[in-house]
Amino acid sequence: MAILTIDDFKHGRCKIPVNPKQEFDLMETISFVENKYLVKLFGVELYDLFIEDLALPVIGEPTDPRFTKIYNAFNYQKSGHCEKLVCSEGIKKMLCGFVYYLYTRDIVSRITTVGIKKTDSQNSSNLTAIKHDITGRFNDSVRTFKAIQYYICNNDEFEYPEFNGVNECFNHIF
Repeated sequence: MAILTIDDFKHGRCKIPVNPKQEFDLMETISFVENKYLVKLFGVELYDLFIEDLALPVIGEPTDPRFTKIYNAFNYQKSGHCEKLVCSEGIKKMLCGFVYYLYTRDIVSRITTVGIKKTDSQNSSNLTAIKHDITGRFNDSVRTFKAIQYYICNNDEFEYPEFNGVNECFNHIF
């Protein structure tokens, strides 16, 4: 069950203009990101339960309250004095940021039959990752990734005994 579609990249901060010939590449990136990052987020067992729950409804969103809570955007602060506050933009926006980063990072160069080529034009020039802020979008997704894992590890309302996720690091451009 796919969470993202090409339509999710037509507007907003992660807008990716594609022509019909590029749609296949974008769908491949979406599929790769959904599998790789959700398995890392949850661990294999919780990932399987999440995907199973996601496949149940017609609307394509989870129905189990413990998955609904982390699927949607939230702010969470564990009760206590000066506890850490985390903010999640939701799983869908998190995945959009990862797709945006990986897809746009790779379109600067293309592999051809005669080697790797950099796109160039007389009327424009390529921007660096710093100027385009694709790394910022990746890091925003990592913040949501970490917020979801923090919520899972520290939440008393819902239990996630199947959780076995792994860490995702920020991307540093230096």
